[in-house]
Amino acid sequence: MWSVWTSGLVAVLGAMAVWNAWHTPAPAAHRRIVAIGDLHGDYAHALAIAEAAGLIAATTNVTWTGGPTVLVSTGDTVDRGDDTMAIYRFFQTLRTQSAAAGGEVHTLLGNHEMMNAMMDWRYVTPGDIHAFGGKDARRAAMSTTGWLGQEWLTQYTLTASIAMLEEATASIPSPRVSFVHGGIALPFAQQYGLDGLNTHGHRLLARALNTTDPTGFLPPSTTPDEQAIYSADGPLWYRGYALDPPAKACAHANATREALGVESLVMGHTPHMGGIDARCDDAQLFVIDTGISRAYGGRLSALVIDTYEQRASRWSSDACWHATYSALYVPGGLHRLSHKTRCRRRAFS
Repeated sequence: MWSVWTSGLVAVLGAMAVWNAWHTPAPAAHRRIVAIGDLHGDYAHALAIAEAAGLIAATTNVTWTGGPTVLVSTGDTVDRGDDTMAIYRFFQTLRTQSAAAGGEVHTLLGNHEMMNAMMDWRYVTPGDIHAFGGKDARRAAMSTTGWLGQEWLTQYTLTASIAMLEEATASIPSPRVSFVHGGIALPFAQQYGLDGLNTHGHRLLARALNTTDPTGFLPPSTTPDEQAIYSADGPLWYRGYALDPPAKACAHANATREALGVESLVMGHTPHMGGIDARCDDAQLFVIDTGISRAYGGRLSALVIDTYEQRASRWSSDACWHATYSALYVPGGLHRLSHKTRCRRRAFS
């Protein structure tokens, strides 16, 4: 028989269990994003950055060790160096391996990918042409039926919006980061949105790859929207965020962030040899082209974003996320650039 003492003890232990469950912090959702700028045909430097970021174990053994890390390449893999083919194959390998480990690889188109699709080969090296087996073989690879043309059409986008928290485990809506090669100016964000930019960008790419007599310029029948994508203010070429005075660039970036519904804008394209340029307060804007290729002689770098969900207790109605933005240099290690924290009311199911 239960005694009064036993019943009381059970009640106390039950109350303690409820109290502990109520006040014990819940497991935090976490995501790590590594973004690499313009590689321009330098395979050795691509490997060195990937190894330093913990994405591969060694440069002599291309095996994904990044677990659930998200890798983003912001375009301009091609031109200026001899190793175009090797780097594209490298990303193919990592894409497959990372998916098996819960990670992701996102690859973007740069202006130089689009130039090569149009057969504007002003910056192609003889070594790169030789690696493909000659000019005709290189052009065949860069067609709608060639392996690289197919890779661009199926695995490369103009822009990417990446969740900063693993959405399957987060209890609050995940913040997001926008990645693009050149920059999404506010009118493009308002008129096209991310989906529209990717749609028109792919249409232009397919048109260029399918042209039987490419001239190095926009192909015949290019639409006004496709012309806008490839214009100086379009997302492949825009340099305003990198070159405008900080006050102007940051005000523009803030308006664009709000239009796109993202926390930060990240882009390559405009070399900043001294290192990754965090241009604004509160992690609004990052320019990550640091002249990685030996053709430039800049710094080997990557932007690393670590985001954690933070809750005071398992049943707390409020939750916060904290993001740290760091520059990874090879050599040199991690250097914190910025951080931010936001709190939101979470939903209970």
